[in-house]
Amino acid sequence: MTLSARQQAILDQIERALAAADPQLKSKFSIFTRLTSRDTMPETETVRADERRRSPVKSMVGLLVVSVMAASLVGAFLFSVIGMRNECPGLPSDQTMASAAVRYAACSHDTAAWSKGGR
Repeated sequence: MTLSARQQAILDQIERALAAADPQLKSKFSIFTRLTSRDTMPETETVRADERRRSPVKSMVGLLVVSVMAASLVGAFLFSVIGMRNECPGLPSDQTMASAAVRYAACSHDTAAWSKGGR
């Protein structure tokens, strides 16, 4: 695997930081490698060559599915906003920062909330 010079410099910097943090880390990894060198890769961790190269059709289908889902969510949100816009007439522009009690009173026409110091 080839890396760009920047990526290799970052990896070298990480290696130096790890070596400084734990001087025995390199020997621990070499022992681990020696102990596990004969083990086979688990089937769940193995990636076959045909899986690495996904076909463009599969990528396009995935993109289409995600796009349709995103459009559906946006549509549902807009539908709910437009559908609920007339449920509450809202407050006058000078009361846009009103409390929840005041907003409830304005929508339900309940004057008791006003007398409780909701303003």
